[in-house]
Amino acid sequence: MVNIKMVRKMRKYIILIAIATAIVSFLLGLYLYKLNQINEQIAFEAEYGKIQSENIINEAENIIKETSMAENKTSPNTKLIEKKYYIDCGHLIQEEQTMKENLINKEESEFQTEYMGWEIQKFTPNEVVVYKEIHDFCNQHYLLKELDGEIVVYALDKYDNEKNIEKETGIQTRYLSEIDIENLKEGIKVCGKKEVNKMLEDFE
Repeated sequence: MVNIKMVRKMRKYIILIAIATAIVSFLLGLYLYKLNQINEQIAFEAEYGKIQSENIINEAENIIKETSMAENKTSPNTKLIEKKYYIDCGHLIQEEQTMKENLINKEESEFQTEYMGWEIQKFTPNEVVVYKEIHDFCNQHYLLKELDGEIVVYALDKYDNEKNIEKETGIQTRYLSEIDIENLKEGIKVCGKKEVNKMLEDFE
């Protein structure tokens, strides 16, 4: 015969297990629900924070841009660089010019009006660089030559002819090497005043 007490005891255990399983399932479901809510909140806050950050960055960039545009004008302290490319001789001459009164406190568009025919390569409150191509021969072709035992600088025309004495240097050739003396007797062609001065320094 089946033991009635044993059967009742087993039923009791099954009921307890079922109740425990139901409770665990409920608690697990509640935990997963709460966890999902937390994740959704975190995702929302992260996205909201990203949007807020992007808005702040955009506002800052707009302020910087507006300020930059308002302050991007020339002043008496602005450096003005003129770059001229002479097509006939293929030389680029760069010179720093004084900022004239009519060019002060100008925006780029206003400055361009004053410099018609020039390309503005750089425009900042600190420096303005303008560029122009010219169908001509630049006036910075020189010849270093020996004359009466001294180095003399001649200006050259577009045909490499000696126009006139540009500078008497006072540098005596007798202290130079034989190679330098021979080169100076034939004449050394130089382009640009800076190069002339650099070469004269080497001879001193």
